Amino acid sequence: MNNDQIFKDRARVRDEDLAGRASTTGADALLAEIVSMEHPARRRLPRFPGRALLRPGRALLGLAAAATAVAVITPAMLSGNTISVAPQPGTSASATAEPTARQILLAAAVAAEQAPASGDYWRYKGVTRWMLTDPTRSYVLEEARSGEVWLAGRTGLRSWRIGQDLGVRPATPQDEVAWRAAGSPTSWRYPKDMKTENLFAVPFGPLKAAAGERTAERLRWKTVGDLAGESLTWKELRAVPGEPETLRSYLEERIGRLDLTGSGMDVEEARKHILLRDCVDIISTLPASPETRASAYRILASLPAIRAVGETTDPLGRRGQLLSYQEEIEPGLFSEVRLVVDPSTGLLLSEVRANTTELADGRQAELRVSSSFQEIGWTDERPQLPTPPG
Repeated sequence: MNNDQIFKDRARVRDEDLAGRASTTGADALLAEIVSMEHPARRRLPRFPGRALLRPGRALLGLAAAATAVAVITPAMLSGNTISVAPQPGTSASATAEPTARQILLAAAVAAEQAPASGDYWRYKGVTRWMLTDPTRSYVLEEARSGEVWLAGRTGLRSWRIGQDLGVRPATPQDEVAWRAAGSPTSWRYPKDMKTENLFAVPFGPLKAAAGERTAERLRWKTVGDLAGESLTWKELRAVPGEPETLRSYLEERIGRLDLTGSGMDVEEARKHILLRDCVDIISTLPASPETRASAYRILASLPAIRAVGETTDPLGRRGQLLSYQEEIEPGLFSEVRLVVDPSTGLLLSEVRANTTELADGRQAELRVSSSFQEIGWTDERPQLPTPPG
């Protein structure tokens, strides 16, 4: 019996009212057990052998970073068949040891396997926030947008994308002081030739402080996502492997077809990074099978670049386990990526990218782009479309 199977078996603690899904108690027991396995001196247990949106390089990653600033990704709370991502009361990990990134990801893998495998819609919903300087680089603004995507999983249903601009405001109290000194503007227009200079993106059009109306767009996509830069149809998605070894081989084969010579990065390092990013895409917005999502977690658990930071609060105020890694956005320029995971549900709560830039007065300011996932998964509910005007 391999290590992952032992973890799976030890997590099969269930509550009767959860109808076969791994309970919060089960996930807690799993995480505590994994921690104890990794610390044999504490429990004298045998040690077992180990197990959207952005791409690397300015050409591969910067373009997607700009997409993050104009399009929402997203995921999950309990409604219909969708698993809640809100951490439940009493779900703290082992009191005797801080879990490692590998332990957290393996626990999340077990929980992810319990998610529903079908429904009328694959739905993901959340809030994206991104920071950028004002056009004069005098202060930092934060823009926010909510969004949800409903992909029809059955014939006769329509797919939809629903979104709303939530407005723009100064990012911090210090930025608010500078904003007031500039006359408290309510709109900002950026020159077309404005240099990014460590900004994640520069808006194509003017920004407005006021929130916008909720809008809906019918989707006629023939694809449901992409892996390694190639789009996937529903048929192709169903063929994505569900076992960790075969999934990794499948992803590496797709990545190997990419021409990365123009990225300015080490090709092998770029491929490793794309593998990591593809796994994050699988556990977030891609409507892959529960087995595939669990395997993506297990691949992430095998990658040395990811480290555990500890328990944290995500941009929406929810508690989860913080993981981080460094992402090279262009040769020599790195951005920190922070993943907040709830191992009791196997879902990604938030993904945050952080970078620093210099303002006009010489102040160093942190810029963040975050996608906070509220709902993700299969559901038999129907989208609540905005009422047409008039």
